[in-house]
Amino acid sequence: MAVRRSDAASPFHFRAALVLIVLGTALHLLYSTHLELVGDEAYYWLWSRHPDICYLDKGPMIAWLIRAGTALFGQTVFGIRFFAVLLASGTGVAILLLGRRLFSDRAAFWAVVVASVIPLFSVGASLMTIDTVYVFFWSWAALAFWWAKDHRSIGPWIVTGALVGFGLLSKYTAALELVSFAAFCFWDRASRVHLRRATFWVMLATALLFLIPAVVWNDRHHWPTSDWLLQRGGLDKGASFHPSFVLAFLGEQAGVISPLIFLGLMALFVRPSLLRAPQPATSYAVTLFLPLFGLYFLLSFRYLGPPNWTAAAYVGGIVLLAAKWSDLSQRHRWARWAALVALALALLETAVLLETRWLGLPHRMDPLDRARGSRSLALAVAHWQQSTGAQFVLADNYMTAALLSFYLPGQPETFVPFAARPLNQLELWSNYDQRFPAGNALIVAKRPDLARALRQSFASLKPLGPVEAIDGDRMVGRYYLFLGQRSPEAR
Repeated sequence: MAVRRSDAASPFHFRAALVLIVLGTALHLLYSTHLELVGDEAYYWLWSRHPDICYLDKGPMIAWLIRAGTALFGQTVFGIRFFAVLLASGTGVAILLLGRRLFSDRAAFWAVVVASVIPLFSVGASLMTIDTVYVFFWSWAALAFWWAKDHRSIGPWIVTGALVGFGLLSKYTAALELVSFAAFCFWDRASRVHLRRATFWVMLATALLFLIPAVVWNDRHHWPTSDWLLQRGGLDKGASFHPSFVLAFLGEQAGVISPLIFLGLMALFVRPSLLRAPQPATSYAVTLFLPLFGLYFLLSFRYLGPPNWTAAAYVGGIVLLAAKWSDLSQRHRWARWAALVALALALLETAVLLETRWLGLPHRMDPLDRARGSRSLALAVAHWQQSTGAQFVLADNYMTAALLSFYLPGQPETFVPFAARPLNQLELWSNYDQRFPAGNALIVAKRPDLARALRQSFASLKPLGPVEAIDGDRMVGRYYLFLGQRSPEAR
């Protein structure tokens, strides 16, 4: 383990950071039931009801965690999100220890403060999403590698590889952390020797062993994941160049991190003089950030993905930012005030995003509307299903189907149209033709015009009109209902 400078130890800062993490855990557990499930959470909850060694687009880790949470607390929102809050807190602990090992207790404290106030981490800490899970393993693997690099024994390297492997069971992007480790070894002269030792390659092999379930599953299902990954990253299309996407990418990153904090981090790379000693620690934090962030920056020239895709990169980015701006603030009063203003703005942004009803934003502009209205929609759908006698519910997209499955009485199986090229897990499970070969369907669609695949599945489609998803007295979504009838006699 790297020896820290004596002046880097500050029990006050370390204990204060631990108190902040404990308080944050309690608050997020209380907040976790404030919002309804978002579509991703309901989708992964469906996975937990269909145990498997892998799924179309991800490994099984999130399904395992949801299954454990719902085993403890029932098929409830709290059961789904319980381990998300614990993992987010565990990420905070890893950031604290990483900042402490790389720089100082003071830098570690401010890294925890930054992680606690930026929207990406603070708002996401109460949601059971893929990022919450794989960022946890990414942060602990980062800490383990810094420990392993000072050892020639194989144990620390196997631990590091296993933590990366658990990340791979969560999200395949976790493999890029291995690139970060290799980049640091190339960059740092003292660590370059690891690339010639068996321990580094044992770590790599250990991590890749965790991909065996994905290989076995894909072999059984004719390799649908490769198609999905190409489609998800826009790589199945011809070459294109969109400068506006790059600007949108940077703008969205500034939004989820908070604008001034994002600018402060970018300033470290614009002014390399700020990236000074301790050189190995600085180099490591940089290599934890740049490969993943750089990949999505380059991808943004042709495809604009969700802003949360870069989440794991900010583990290193936050530690780097806290260390460098903490040092700068001790030497310059302007830097101290700039840092405090940036933190205050981030805290305000996060506080607003945790509860937006009082803003009175119109439909489609409130970011929390995606976590509202599903319960009311399910009540309306249940009413129409009873009145029409439809045997099952079918939605035109997988998120609507998953949310309805969770909120409909009895939490029944719901379905989506079959596709020859599956783009979500529901299309791979037994479909409605197999489960209800002669049954009529209540179809819930986001658009008034149904896709051709749906029209071909039924002898007739009877429009039932629109229904609105309501939150309080606000409309947060509009859907269109149809009765799909298998035979003309069913009319």
